[in-house]
Amino acid sequence: MFVKETKKRTAFKSVTWRMVAIVNSWLVLVAVKDPHSNFTKALIMNITGFLVFYIFERIWSKIKYGRIILKEKDE
Repeated sequence: MFVKETKKRTAFKSVTWRMVAIVNSWLVLVAVKDPHSNFTKALIMNITGFLVFYIFERIWSKIKYGRIILKEKDE
């Protein structure tokens, strides 16, 4: 059994990920108050972005929208 993802699913995942990533970045920028901590902000954004992306992908793995299950590999 093989799973194929439709273009609509990929597009929807991409758009929703960008929205989540923007919110993540905004929250980090608001939460870190030190004006001289650009490196710290970038580091926190990358760490939280990694964690949020992991959760995002785990949630999407349970969503059936736009998934096609094939019996044989369709190339």
